[in-house]
Amino acid sequence: MMNAFDITQLRLQQQCLITPQHSRPGELVAWMGAVQAQDYAAAKWAIGQRLTAATDTLLDDAMGNWEIIRTHVLRPTWHFVAPADLRWMLKLSAPRVKALCAYNDNRWGITKAVITKSQKVLEKLLRNRQQLTRLQIAPALQQAGIVTDEYRLGSLLGHAELDGLICSGPRHGKQFSYVLLEEHVPATAPLSKAESIAALAQRYFHSHGPATLQDFAWWSGLTVIEAKSGLEAVKDQLIAVEADDKTYWTPPVKTTKEKLSVFLLPAYDEFTVAYKKRDIQQLHINGNLAPMASLGPVIVADGQITGTWKRTINKKDISLELQPIKPLKKTHQPALKKAIQQYSAFNGLPVTIK
Repeated sequence: MMNAFDITQLRLQQQCLITPQHSRPGELVAWMGAVQAQDYAAAKWAIGQRLTAATDTLLDDAMGNWEIIRTHVLRPTWHFVAPADLRWMLKLSAPRVKALCAYNDNRWGITKAVITKSQKVLEKLLRNRQQLTRLQIAPALQQAGIVTDEYRLGSLLGHAELDGLICSGPRHGKQFSYVLLEEHVPATAPLSKAESIAALAQRYFHSHGPATLQDFAWWSGLTVIEAKSGLEAVKDQLIAVEADDKTYWTPPVKTTKEKLSVFLLPAYDEFTVAYKKRDIQQLHINGNLAPMASLGPVIVADGQITGTWKRTINKKDISLELQPIKPLKKTHQPALKKAIQQYSAFNGLPVTIK
């Protein structure tokens, strides 16, 4: 038996926050299965604090040399995934993501014919390892008679990602570039749908557990029926834990000796975004954070959200404004200091606290 506090504490361990096990971004992302990444700076920090040592530059380099790939997969947003996992994850999740995007596509006239036409332009434009930004791609599409206002351009690029044609490349200044996936990501052996669902379930419950079936369905973008088939396929690797009239699934791991911990988690961190409901992370603050606020930058102490934070990057330092909902105890201050020092080292700048 576990209680909610045990569950959130064990999640910190399985997500490599309390006990980092990996030194390379690609290893960590492969362990996690996928890391939500629409907020690029936040996603880099999400990976960085789960590594044994990391800097912001290390994460830029990892994406720039395709050690990790940023693309639309699982749900209608960007994720980081490992190159070896990209193709089978796309094949599994793309139909569902496209279905979720269909309403807006119809509103804006994004038809199959327009998508096909745009992808022919993109393939020709990016051939021979070209790296082009949205601002460079848009004129070529316009010249082909394709409308590229903000939503339409994003939708067309998203479809090209879901179809495995393109993915994000190195940044050019502050702009992301796009490249042809086949020119930068080696081919891998295909998996059947059943194998893919089982592989995704294995990654999720080992790296995010304890978690419920509904949590897995939310994170993966699969239907509940599909998610259940994945859980059934890997159930022999897991144990069931009952808490608050819910069944949580987790690998039978040894828990680390409980110690005080504090983390400055970024927006859309896997600790918050990867579960359908986030109430058990807010027990200390009585669920006082609105749903979107709970997905923003949060202060987490011993597996519980205790407040929020925000940063301001200055020329010579970073200002952090900590906004506690429940003040940390004096015994947590050393762990908070450690978290601030880690953030400073990651960014290569001193940190001041407002």
